[in-house]
Amino acid sequence: MDTCPADLTIGFPRESGTERRTILTPALARALIGAGFSIVAEPGIGSRVFIGDEEYAAVGVQLTEPGRVWSAPLLLRYKSPDPDDLERLRPGQHIAALFHAEGDIDLLTALQVCGASAWSYEFVSENGRFPLGRPGGQIAGVQAVLAGAHALQTPDARGVLLAAVDGAAKANVVVIGSGNVGAAAAKTAASLGANVTVLTRGEPSHADYLRRAPGGVRVQVNSRETLLECLAEADLVIGAILVSTYDTPAMITEADLAMMRPGSVIVDATCGYGPGYLPTAGPVQPPGDPPHQTAGVLHVKVDVLPALVPVTATAAYVTNATPYMERLAKTALLGTPDTAIEAARIACAGRLVHPVLVQHARIYGLQP
Repeated sequence: MDTCPADLTIGFPRESGTERRTILTPALARALIGAGFSIVAEPGIGSRVFIGDEEYAAVGVQLTEPGRVWSAPLLLRYKSPDPDDLERLRPGQHIAALFHAEGDIDLLTALQVCGASAWSYEFVSENGRFPLGRPGGQIAGVQAVLAGAHALQTPDARGVLLAAVDGAAKANVVVIGSGNVGAAAAKTAASLGANVTVLTRGEPSHADYLRRAPGGVRVQVNSRETLLECLAEADLVIGAILVSTYDTPAMITEADLAMMRPGSVIVDATCGYGPGYLPTAGPVQPPGDPPHQTAGVLHVKVDVLPALVPVTATAAYVTNATPYMERLAKTALLGTPDTAIEAARIACAGRLVHPVLVQHARIYGLQP
């Protein structure tokens, strides 16, 4: 009995709204086509990061109208589509993106209604790590320090320069967390010449980070006593824990701010859901807004830091993600078993299946 060959077409729609980054570069297209897949994409998909249509066509990408792109059996995007876009999908299709759907009830509902299978890059898990979180985390860590450095120079701030200058005391920087974001923040602050302390979650992460910490960076396990001691001396605090959700306990309270130096700065670099571990930071701020002030301490909470450098972000992310995109395509379209990729499946045939999304759906009163 003859069987129909699998449709190995991958569609790349343009991103929504003001998003400039793209998951499709000529290098990724070349790799996927070399692995046996066909690529269809909307014209102009790379225009916002200065990649011309002719560059895609030269490697075999078929540029076509949106309807054909959205009908492909697998769709790949950089960021999550709008909930309305998911209405284009049908059961049996697959879509993958940086969904971060946990905090969005409309997106969670749309994932259920469309009936497609969905995959979220940030949940790809291999050897206990999240490899597709690394590029964005590194960029966010660097930018968190740069944002903090700028905030320290605003009129109500301490007026401290993070870079070392002869004759002036070094700035003190505290980084809470030693993952992708925290490690990049610590490296950046240390390279500027600041005194840097990194607080790790526990002894295992302390031992792991100590082996790779830049010279001169102090590494301690985060305890309540240690945190308060560090806060009292800090000019800049970078909050870089991996996950902050509705039930994450507060790590720095308003009462703790009273012991901090007037005009010091806290940057929430990971911007989780709900009040989270840095409740005094308040709501997310649009890029360019002045820091939020609570009890004389300035707070920066911008959740789109990598999006502000779309050329860098696109190049770094896609270079790192290319082998995983090929593996995801093989899992979705050919059924190839892959535990790292399966860890990223968030929805299947109208059901939310990832535990993080299931938890948030229940918070919203949804049936997963």
